[in-house]
Amino acid sequence: MPRRLLTALVLIAATAAAVTSASAADPQVPVRVKLKDCSIEGASALFVAHMRPVTGSDRMWLRFKLLEKADAGFRSLKAPGLGRWRKSKPGVGVFAYRQAVRGLEAGSLYRAEVDFRWYDASANIIQTARRRSAVCRQFDVLPNLTATPIGTKAMSRQGVERYRVLVTNEGIAPATGVPVRLTVDGDVVDTVIVPALVPAERRVVIIPGPACTSSVEAQADPDGVIVESSESDNAHEVSCADLQPG
Repeated sequence: MPRRLLTALVLIAATAAAVTSASAADPQVPVRVKLKDCSIEGASALFVAHMRPVTGSDRMWLRFKLLEKADAGFRSLKAPGLGRWRKSKPGVGVFAYRQAVRGLEAGSLYRAEVDFRWYDASANIIQTARRRSAVCRQFDVLPNLTATPIGTKAMSRQGVERYRVLVTNEGIAPATGVPVRLTVDGDVVDTVIVPALVPAERRVVIIPGPACTSSVEAQADPDGVIVESSESDNAHEVSCADLQPG
């Protein structure tokens, strides 16, 4: 999918305090990268990376990468200003850069990955590190509701069956007052209300209806009154033969 990412890099700290002894260096690899701001309205993210000297270092370098969530994990994106090494002046005590990224796509997850390097006075690499930031989510925290017919059982009354419908919330926010509609052979039978569904909750509801001859469909939130992260997977239709008995 084509994309256009606008970036801006701003040096926010590069103190002039020189490190003159090993005691001034942090032995625990003194680096960090933070998600400073994540704006859905602005389709943007702001990341900040900090590093301090290690024993024997004279200059520090850092490089930002932007990662986007894909099916197989996070993948690197190309954008103006990314991928370049940013270099400190010799002997500074703190080196930090701020990376702003704009033009992020709605519905995606992003994070920064930063490579760090330390060089001695002879320009030799003496240590490296890599860190990733927290995730910038370009969507609201919302539920994602689904409904699927899974089984049927004949009732004592001739021609009437009990349909079992699996209702799930695959989102990351709870939902309340969830309507679930059952359709048998193209005719709407009934709509029941599930009082509440927390994230990752699965619940089976029973809806009586006529015996089916062709297909059964269940749909969560049929009128679209609940705002969800995805509206494309609310309904599922199965053939009568695919319904489990009992």
